[in-house]
Amino acid sequence: MSGSHDAGHSSQNEQLSEGTDKSVEIDAGVEPEASASTDVAAHVVETAETVEAADTADTTDAATDSHGFYHLGQNTVIEAGSQMHGMPEMSIGSGVFMRTGAWFNICTEVTGERPKIIVGDGCQFNVGVSVSAANRIVLERFSIYGHHSYITDTQHEYRQIGIPIIMQGITRVDDETIIGEGTWVGANCIIGGGIRIGRGSVIGANSVVTRSLPDYCVAVGSPARIVKMFDTEAADWISARTPEEIEAVMRRRRERPVLSICIPTYNRASDLLRCLHSIVMQTGDCTLIEIVVSDNASPDGTQQVLETFAAQHSNCNLRYWRNEENIGAERNIVKLLDEARGDYMLLHGDDDFFHDMTIMPLLHLINTNRSSSVIFIDVLNDNAQVESGEGLDAFIARASINSGFLSSVILERAIYEQMEDKSAFIGTGFNHIYLQLEAIRRKPGFTAINKSMFAYAGNDPAGYNFGEYFIAGYLRILRHFEQRGLSAEALKHEKGNMLASTILPWYKRIVEQGLGTDLTGFEDIYTAHYKDEPYYEAVLAWIRDVKRPEQAE
Repeated sequence: MSGSHDAGHSSQNEQLSEGTDKSVEIDAGVEPEASASTDVAAHVVETAETVEAADTADTTDAATDSHGFYHLGQNTVIEAGSQMHGMPEMSIGSGVFMRTGAWFNICTEVTGERPKIIVGDGCQFNVGVSVSAANRIVLERFSIYGHHSYITDTQHEYRQIGIPIIMQGITRVDDETIIGEGTWVGANCIIGGGIRIGRGSVIGANSVVTRSLPDYCVAVGSPARIVKMFDTEAADWISARTPEEIEAVMRRRRERPVLSICIPTYNRASDLLRCLHSIVMQTGDCTLIEIVVSDNASPDGTQQVLETFAAQHSNCNLRYWRNEENIGAERNIVKLLDEARGDYMLLHGDDDFFHDMTIMPLLHLINTNRSSSVIFIDVLNDNAQVESGEGLDAFIARASINSGFLSSVILERAIYEQMEDKSAFIGTGFNHIYLQLEAIRRKPGFTAINKSMFAYAGNDPAGYNFGEYFIAGYLRILRHFEQRGLSAEALKHEKGNMLASTILPWYKRIVEQGLGTDLTGFEDIYTAHYKDEPYYEAVLAWIRDVKRPEQAE
């Protein structure tokens, strides 16, 4: 299979000089020629704007200085000898690399009102790639194209006998072609009009694509036919050639995805909508991931939000329901996990919003760490390291009470289903910590991912008693495991560690900022659990010294 692996960014580092037949560097302040048809020398353009994702690029401000394009992102290279016809209707993302001989063409009237060719960030085009659009072609980010490939969203008319074909025009001007994120189109391929190729797919060299193709498949030939697909049951790529085999793989993807994103929600309709958008903007209709939402009898417009969102994203792997009555936050979490179908289940807060380019890398890490029963997302550490560990002592030392942050929790469903009592510690506020520790007790391997993946709505932590949850509840769970694999030394260390790293800083913040969290009986709860510790008196004095600003005066 031939592709565009050699079309890397290394050419940007070559010595460039004007007056040669190689690339030239164009200063961002130079005004382009007004012509809509341009023989484009290499651009290494630094713009001040932030590039939008390819599927939202049609809202980009056309007034921005983009060298004649509707939009041109930063650090994009278009080598000398490339031709762009209809640049005002082309939106090119950041970090795009086009080798010499690229031919991009708008074959309908050019008005500049909207882009008809949309190239996402990081796309790469080998020598002589041709793209011709009548209405809309979207080449999603990080897709790559082998030399002399041709992509269009229409076809040339030929059925009018007696009239030369050259005079018959094109078949239609209202279709679109979309090539998914991260897809690889091999050399000398032809992709016809009105086609959708899913993300992460491979189109073999010399193929002619005449029909749409799903995510994560390999297709070859003329016409191109699927020969391989990623199968969620096998957790691997398998042969899939017949319609029956292909349909079976697609069915298994929906019935058993790799990841379920499980969202318990109550009375946060606007936050939930933003949360869902932050997911679907990255996953699209990828069936390797499902979204599961349990509305805990919200009195606000949550159901209307879900119904509208589902209608707008009808191909999204989304399931949701509304409980007849509020069953409590912890039982709602257990209900979600019981209903999830994915091999791994991510608990996710309804007021947490994924940063871009986090979900698909997370999917990759899950698929490559299947020896783990628990995957912990450490949002307080953003060094992007992935660490492996084994056993309860190691997990407590690594995650501490931060494993109580709902959106940090990923559980293996097969291990979860082995648990006899999934509600054993409901009422502590941290039943989901119990589920993680019980999973590790049964299957010791775990993975920690250091990545700040979310933005937060900033809702005040309210509706619970701080001491009852963070001291009494958490320590009760740890003591349960003291005779089940957690050492006394690890427990003793964690008592001090979580007090210093979490309990006391949060107590100070709650008091001084008046966050509204219930602190009733905090000193008594602290005393009940820490009176035998050597630091008890000193910490108690510190607690009593923390006051609201008006009290301090």
